[in-house]
Amino acid sequence: MGTKFGNVHVKSDDLNEITSALREIASARVKEGTPKHDLTGFESIVQRARQLENVFYIGEWGNGWISILNDCFGWGKAESFGEVLSGMISSPVFTVSCFDDDVLEMNVYRNGEEVTGHVWCSGYVRADYGLDEKEADISVLSRLLGHEHTATLISILDTEDREKAVEEMESVMGVPLRIHSDWFGEMGDDPFIRNYVKYDFNQDSRG
Repeated sequence: MGTKFGNVHVKSDDLNEITSALREIASARVKEGTPKHDLTGFESIVQRARQLENVFYIGEWGNGWISILNDCFGWGKAESFGEVLSGMISSPVFTVSCFDDDVLEMNVYRNGEEVTGHVWCSGYVRADYGLDEKEADISVLSRLLGHEHTATLISILDTEDREKAVEEMESVMGVPLRIHSDWFGEMGDDPFIRNYVKYDFNQDSRG
């Protein structure tokens, strides 16, 4: 099996607005199902998974981007979460996810809607997964990331090398994209992790 990851990034310096939105999302989840105690087996696993959804790792990069990681983010989950989050804050949301090294997807959301997106995959994978063609609007990306990066962005969209696309987008944004909070345990004392702060909204979302 190949690499899997998904993460969410907000073009903003307003950490309070973002954490308030995350707290609201977590609160709604908690109200959907009151936590139970003394569970065993499958029920315990399900409850733990629900709790993990409300634990976020937030990194401020000092360049106008705030990153949000979560152990449950993956292809599909990061996108749906980013779409919801964008409807709760005043800033655009950028998501990136990879599935088994076969599919790489990046999207931009604003006001609860997808503004543009791009999928990198082979024709064989596209047919096998039943994926539609999805090509990003370069004008939207240029406005978001800076017109000085337009040529680089065009090159990124044109490449068929998914790993290269991630690396070059990381360079443009100045933000780690090939990352997942579930990997932190294997990264030891890597100073890179120190830039992320853990927010557990399970407790303070219960009111």
